[in-house]
Amino acid sequence: MLKIDALGHSAFIARLSREDGSPFQLLADPWLDDHVIGDVGGRFPRVRPDWSELGPIDCVWISHSHTDHLCPYSLLALHRELQGNPRLLIPVSLSYLEDIFEEFLPDWPITIIEQEQPMDLGGIRAHAFFNVRPEVTNEDDCMVLLLENGKEALLSEADAVLPMEDPGTREMVGDLLLKTGPEQRVFLTTRNELEATMASVDAPDLDARRIAVAHHRTETTLLAESEIIPNGAEVCPWSHEGTVRVIIGQGISIPPEVVGQWNHCLFPVRISDRARIEQEAAMRENLPLKVLALHGGESVVVEEGEVRSTGSVVGLEVLDLEQNRSYDENCQEIADFPVAPLREDERDTASQHVEISRMLQERYLPYLIGQRQPAIEHRITDCGGEYRIRVRYGSSTSWLPRDYTIDHTSLRFEEAPVDGDAHEEYWGNDLEDYFRGIADDFSTFCRSFPGGISHEFWDCLGMPYLNNDLVERKIRFHFERAHRGENAGSFVIPLWDFAR
Repeated sequence: MLKIDALGHSAFIARLSREDGSPFQLLADPWLDDHVIGDVGGRFPRVRPDWSELGPIDCVWISHSHTDHLCPYSLLALHRELQGNPRLLIPVSLSYLEDIFEEFLPDWPITIIEQEQPMDLGGIRAHAFFNVRPEVTNEDDCMVLLLENGKEALLSEADAVLPMEDPGTREMVGDLLLKTGPEQRVFLTTRNELEATMASVDAPDLDARRIAVAHHRTETTLLAESEIIPNGAEVCPWSHEGTVRVIIGQGISIPPEVVGQWNHCLFPVRISDRARIEQEAAMRENLPLKVLALHGGESVVVEEGEVRSTGSVVGLEVLDLEQNRSYDENCQEIADFPVAPLREDERDTASQHVEISRMLQERYLPYLIGQRQPAIEHRITDCGGEYRIRVRYGSSTSWLPRDYTIDHTSLRFEEAPVDGDAHEEYWGNDLEDYFRGIADDFSTFCRSFPGGISHEFWDCLGMPYLNNDLVERKIRFHFERAHRGENAGSFVIPLWDFAR
């Protein structure tokens, strides 16, 4: 028997039996705080776990470094509240954070999971592997985890999102699941409701919102169907009896302290929509696959390859109901976020300039050359012979611009006279905060960039293998805040003062 307790967002408890029949319980990606520090948002639903009922927990798994999965505030709360000392499982891609975990989570033994090296957890074997997508993403450090006891298997892909539309990937996953779970297998996928949400939030008016949401509904349908319908894979997990696909979903929202009806223009495409589309595709193709969506606070038991029961998670108080975020296409909330840095305090702009120049040259230029989307020679040529980045030094009421360009004669970012429109534009304070670990790829959710047609330097700084020093600073910064008794809300809420 396999049981999945969904705790909201990507967090869940997996319950299965060891080889000797004794219980094993794993808590995955436990962001349980009301606020998310990376996306500077709120959680939906907010939950209050009672670990005397939910536990005991044998292992805590963190799939990757994003703070909606690796939340220092939640981890320190768990360290206080969980009985015993669960084993902390981390992917090898997070091994550079081991010292921080040892410092702030003492007595939790740490096990590093490596690719294709099964780990015995005491009657449960853990397998892990990285995603196989060829393009670079800000989630390249995410590992897919598979737990099995020789009879049944649970695969959790977290934010890796395997390209199951690809025949080779589907065959690889099918081989693994059928080998490790000959009696039954659960494919637990985390699906992002955020793309359509951001399109809805970013729309300048209701008509634009309707068009954007309709586009994302179409895209979701096409992608969902492509991951289910037969694609030539010789071994397909969906075509075998005993496979259940469970979809949990993203739960990042506007902080509850923000005034307005935001929850009714967020989440226009839901995990329940995704589950329905996938199940309909499976039925049209006569596949025995069962698909269901599992929202925060819901639980499912899978036995003999069938969904035996669903219900509420015992020991979890859910503060927000699903109907409280029903999408209303006529909701009048339109984002008018400030064109301003996250923090307006006066800084040393001379030192900011030195550090920004260095990071442009040492981080961004190698990224542009290696990524080739587009190739840098075409990027420069298509931009009229130079690629220009502008940084505003100062506050939203008093700032000085400085430009940095690359061209074919000097493939280095050099300061240049301010001229025309920049291809990318940033605030110096925001970039400094990124370098210091108090901002990340998602922190501008509550701001509008000052200009530019793209913001790839900002995205570049979120690539984990290029910037693990920035990740380390961020994780340490928030562990230290949590250790002092500060909470995530006191970090997030001030950034929304304009809307409260």
